[in-house]
Amino acid sequence: MFDTNSVFYQVFIRNYSQDGTFKFLENDLPRLKDLGVDIIYLTPINEIGIKNRKGKWGSPYASKDYYSISHDLGTKEDLISLINKTHELGMKIIVDMVFNHTAPDSVLLKEHPEFYFYRDGKTGNRIGDWSDIIDLDTAREDTQNYLVGVLKYWSSLGFDGFRFDVASLIHIDVFKKAREALPKETIFLAESVSPDFYNFVKSRGMIANSDEKLSQYFDVLYNYNYYHDLEHCLKGEESFENLVNKINQDHVLRTNCLENHDRDRVASLIKGQRLMDLLDFSINLQGCPFLYMGQEYLLTHKPNLFEKDPVIWKVNQESYEFIKAKIKDKKSRKIFSQKLILVGPRSIKLTQCDENGNIIFQKIYQF
Repeated sequence: MFDTNSVFYQVFIRNYSQDGTFKFLENDLPRLKDLGVDIIYLTPINEIGIKNRKGKWGSPYASKDYYSISHDLGTKEDLISLINKTHELGMKIIVDMVFNHTAPDSVLLKEHPEFYFYRDGKTGNRIGDWSDIIDLDTAREDTQNYLVGVLKYWSSLGFDGFRFDVASLIHIDVFKKAREALPKETIFLAESVSPDFYNFVKSRGMIANSDEKLSQYFDVLYNYNYYHDLEHCLKGEESFENLVNKINQDHVLRTNCLENHDRDRVASLIKGQRLMDLLDFSINLQGCPFLYMGQEYLLTHKPNLFEKDPVIWKVNQESYEFIKAKIKDKKSRKIFSQKLILVGPRSIKLTQCDENGNIIFQKIYQF
């Protein structure tokens, strides 16, 4: 059974350290265990394509071979050692799967050109600014079967689950078949998209899975249903009322993400007590706490997705201990329901109850 208080910690291996290897992360696992992390989430580890590459190093989301390991990260043996060490410490580990698209020079295009999306007889992508990738046709049954085979391979190496990039754009049968083929306890995390992007994609006649549809096969979805609202509220661009209503009306389990490889560091947006209140709020909110590498130290440098641009590690023991304590407290509660009330222009009261309706947590946050 998936623990709905599980803490995810995202690692972009290339830029987690100067050497950017599995070995470095393996040595850092005891610290993450101490912090309260339950699930290590790796961004894609496959070899990256060269054609139309963005930047010198390229995006890990432009995979050249689903069965490969990018040589700079380490060997297959290094990866298995990392997986085993994670399990020894009582944590789980998942890896990013990018099934909406591949690099233009993917080996899959050579082997199975029929698996791809075509426009006017040429490969391409449905979203214009994603110029370093070409889209797969995941509506095809043979494409689906191939992708499920990829999952079975990585699962056989010991991975406990997968995070699916832009899951909302992938045919739902991929996930249905994957659930049937993989062990029941396999963790499925969906990068679901914002309501605006979902409506945009749907209006263009593309595959567009609603959050409700995804939740049939996924343990947990991203919090992009309200992420942009929160960002606008913090910048003073809109009222908190809409944010409160969206969270209150949501019945899908979410990762409470404040930053990731795509988003700005939250510590670069707000400071001081507002920042600490926001961290407290995001951890205690019903759902799974989500930390991006270095967030526990309130880092402001966001590593470049397309370059070798390592985290600038500056230890902030005060913020580390604060987050560690909040995680521990959150895990001590079994939340059955919650309600948010706007009690001031920038003040939200969070109330959580157990299955008997008894209040087990209540706090007012100032943003």
